[in-house]
Amino acid sequence: MKSIPFTKMHGCGNDFILIDNREDIMEGVTITKFAAEVCKRRFHIGADGLMLLEKSTIATFKMRYFNADGSEGEMCGNGARCLCKFAFQLGVTGKEMTFETLNGIYEASIHDSYVKVKFPELKKNEIVLNQVLSLNNQNKTYHYANVGVPHTVWLQDSFDLSEWSSFYEWGRMIRNRTDIFPQGTNVNLIEILDRHHINIRTYERGVEEETLACGSGATASAIMSRLLDLIESPVTVKTLGGTLRVSFQVTDEMIQDIYLEGNAVTVCEGTIPLDDWKGVKV
Repeated sequence: MKSIPFTKMHGCGNDFILIDNREDIMEGVTITKFAAEVCKRRFHIGADGLMLLEKSTIATFKMRYFNADGSEGEMCGNGARCLCKFAFQLGVTGKEMTFETLNGIYEASIHDSYVKVKFPELKKNEIVLNQVLSLNNQNKTYHYANVGVPHTVWLQDSFDLSEWSSFYEWGRMIRNRTDIFPQGTNVNLIEILDRHHINIRTYERGVEEETLACGSGATASAIMSRLLDLIESPVTVKTLGGTLRVSFQVTDEMIQDIYLEGNAVTVCEGTIPLDDWKGVKV
């Protein structure tokens, strides 16, 4: 019976199944189907996503990320921090590393109680602020940026969620507005607490649920809040599952030195017997 060793980790409650695939242990497995199965809560291990650690010729290692629905994602901030800690624990890397993603090369470092990931710099003219979208026959303002994955940001003080049955229904509706966002979008609702603190809730594309935290969402929200002159770097972002720290530098044309910091906690380890799993083999 073939079995797959795994480790489950979380960053602020954003949880992932991690597999060391450097020796192609997933050969013969349809990974998109496998990811969708293992991420099902109650029926299987359950997680917001699946992370594969693989060899890279251009970085310390390669990260492959699959959402809970089986789709492959370009990048995941909290997942990346977990995978970096996973690679460090396996002895794949020291405390400083680079990793390859579909969105390019990222840098990361391991610290005593947290993992720090550096995002590629962003052009300010590619960040879109103060856009108007009609929802329930009312014009609402949102802000948009792609920080490896697409994110919309909505300010809570200008939004009344009571018009919808739940945050889930509201987030799902915006996520699926493919007339505005052809590839779909992640949806963040934020509350500005002071110049260095914000609250956030996120509906994640691919997970198709509200998650307890979203690293790229926290990063996008902090940057756009700064461009709106609502906060200053560094920013403590309070998620439903804990706190993240985002820092960056703003120049005339660029957002540079973008860092996401937070915990990466090992939950459990085990093996997955593939013979009991129908539909995941090629």
